[in-house]
Formats: sequence, C-alpha cells, structure tokens
Amino acid sequence: MGHLLTNAAGRPKPGLQWFRMLQGLFANEAQAAPEWASPTLPAQTEVPADGRCVLIVDDNPLNLMLASEMLWSLGLRNLQAADGAEAVAMACEVRLDLILMDLQMPVLDGLAATRQIRRLEREHRRARVPVVAYTSSAPGMSLLQSAGIDDLLDKPCDRVSLQGCVQRWCPKFSPAEITARAIMTARHAFHAARHGAAATQQQRHGF
Repeated sequence: MGHLLTNAAGRPKPGLQWFRMLQGLFANEAQAAPEWASPTLPAQTEVPADGRCVLIVDDNPLNLMLASEMLWSLGLRNLQAADGAEAVAMACEVRLDLILMDLQMPVLDGLAATRQIRRLEREHRRARVPVVAYTSSAPGMSLLQSAGIDDLLDKPCDRVSLQGCVQRWCPKFSPAEITARAIMTARHAFHAARHGAAATQQQRHGF
C-alpha cells in the first residue's frame, strides 16, 4: 500500500515518485494523452469503515470551507483539493465515493482533471467514482458528460441540495443513515461546545 503523507492542514499528499509520474500527463493535457509505460500506482487507501468519503475540489478556500462544513453537518467525512492536479493525485491514493469538482481552476481545470481520473480508472480497472460538477457557470451537459462528469450541482448550494446529490450518487448511504449521522454530529458538536464553555467558566473562577 502506498504511504499516505499529509500536509499541515491534514490533507493527504501522494508519494513523490508517482506524483511526478502524473505531472507529465498534466503538462500534456492539451495534447493527446501519452501512453503509460508500465506505471505502478499505489493501492488506494481505504477510508474508515464508519463513513463514506467525499472529495471537494475548488481553488477558493471559502467554497471549500462551506462545502466541507455542510458535509460534516450531514455526518460525511470529506477531503479537499485546491486544484485539478491535486484531485487526480488524491483519486489515485484514496478510495472515494463522490467527487465535487469545480471547473475553473489553476494547474488543471475540472474537465481535464475528470478526464485523467476516468483514464486512470479504465487503465487500472478501478471502480468508477461519480464526479459532480460543482460550479456557478457550467457549460452544457453534453460537454460535461464527454469529459466523464455525471451530474451538475449549482454553486453555492444549500444543505438540502447537497444532501440530495449525495443520496443520488452514494446509494449505499440511505436518507435515514445520513439523518442519523447528522444528528450524531450535531450532538458531538453540542457536547464539545458545552464542555469548552464549562472549562472556560472554571478557569475564570480559578478552579
């Protein structure tokens, strides 16, 4: 299994050797994709058994934060990528259930990144991960589908729209299960906040 590295924000980073191997593919995206010699990609890291994993791809930190908070409120684990190249690298290393893909990004845009993910899935016989275009200015669905994108979610979206998208593309995650996880997440947040408030009050009184 490939070693999963993390950065200061806790996001997984791919191994250096195979990441450099992917860089050549990114650089030539505008041209015909080169043939792979005999690449050996790391085995995908399993996510914890207690939850599905959604990857959010966006170069805007605020959009990442908002989408991440909504997913956590639904009890769903999520990872974040700041550009298309990072998204492809994460898709190689982490077992994902859904990708929310912005379209206009530096390094590698959303359409190009999705094409690379689909190419890797075909060549390495990996399960097809649903990719949803998460954007405020999407082209026609025919162009999205030609790149391998399955659906469209308007940005910004509300919690109900996001939940519907997750339920549509992660059928193993039932509405009841999402609701139960959302309640559990809210309870944990409430107890953590209450504990923090109690600790602060004790400090004020010198306990």
